[in-house]
Amino acid sequence: MLSKLVAEHDADPGFPRSTVVSLMAPGTVGRQMLANGVRVESLNLRQVWQLPAALALLTRIVREQDPDIIQGWMYHGNVAATAAARMVPRCGALLWNIRHSLGDPGVEKLSSEMVIRLGALLSKTPRATIYNSMAAVRQHVARGYNPRGAVVIPNGFDDQRFRPDAPQRRSRANLCESFNIDRSPILLAIVARHHPMKDHATAIEAVGKARAMGHDIHLLLAGNGTDALPAKLMAACRRWLPANRLTLLGDRRDVAEWLPGCDIIALSSAWGEGFPNILGEAMASGVPCIATDVGDSKLIIADGGICVPKADPAAMAKAIANLCAIGPEGRQLIGFRGRSRVQAEYSLPVVARRYADLYETTLRTPLADRSTGRDAPQCAG
Repeated sequence: MLSKLVAEHDADPGFPRSTVVSLMAPGTVGRQMLANGVRVESLNLRQVWQLPAALALLTRIVREQDPDIIQGWMYHGNVAATAAARMVPRCGALLWNIRHSLGDPGVEKLSSEMVIRLGALLSKTPRATIYNSMAAVRQHVARGYNPRGAVVIPNGFDDQRFRPDAPQRRSRANLCESFNIDRSPILLAIVARHHPMKDHATAIEAVGKARAMGHDIHLLLAGNGTDALPAKLMAACRRWLPANRLTLLGDRRDVAEWLPGCDIIALSSAWGEGFPNILGEAMASGVPCIATDVGDSKLIIADGGICVPKADPAAMAKAIANLCAIGPEGRQLIGFRGRSRVQAEYSLPVVARRYADLYETTLRTPLADRSTGRDAPQCAG
């Protein structure tokens, strides 16, 4: 989302160009931004003992750039942005951005839980905190984050890159040919990295149960780690699916090319979602979605699919069966509704404009009283 937002703003001649500061060496997205001409600076922070040098470099970058706004991005980035704002007090307004919803503290890694708690202690510092979901606002406020200045700006999507299938694109034919898949079954994809929060086991069982209801379904798993599932998940796959109805794709950078060729997209997350990107991408592509009621999934999907309780394979299987039963025309109608919703509420230009409006409002607003949050921008849906 950061990469898309910077590209959208940098393409606007009336919007100042951005500098992205990466705590670690740039990964895939950072290299992508560099290739697109975005200025990316790296602090190369890998170990705790490197922290003083990283802070010194961050201070130098901020002083040289003299920004109007410092925008933190995710928990560690928010803390680093706060440190920069304190070390260079005249550097501009500080904003935070939180891209994560919270579940039980016990499911977070210790290091993540520590930085989440530190964020709560520092949360009166920023002029505003941007969340990408209403669920994340509620959960963070409950964990001690400052409710003043909370702003909800959802994720944005390129509805020209993610768009419905058309005869000339032949997405389904290309998908089946590329991945050696039979064209006859319902193609259901789960695009999510392998992680306990994604609860792949529920989705695998749900597909198996839907198949037992008489629907021929082929399951595609895409995302980091899905090409080599652990033994327990592979055993679940063997239990619920024939070998010729499962494809493990692993991490893919070409999702937009084959996503429109799918019949259904499912997301079975048990916790940790705020605004799942795959829902916006699938809806923009005209593909009906099934998702568990985690984060803002229910709000996002609306009539572009079906929302089911988390960790409930039977409920997800029923939803899958329902979408199978209505046929291609019924699924196409639901997909059309989903795409219309993305274009109206979640298209990249709409979301980028909301960021720009917030930045402009922040620069016009007097500095908030840090003890009360007075005058800070308030929560907006």
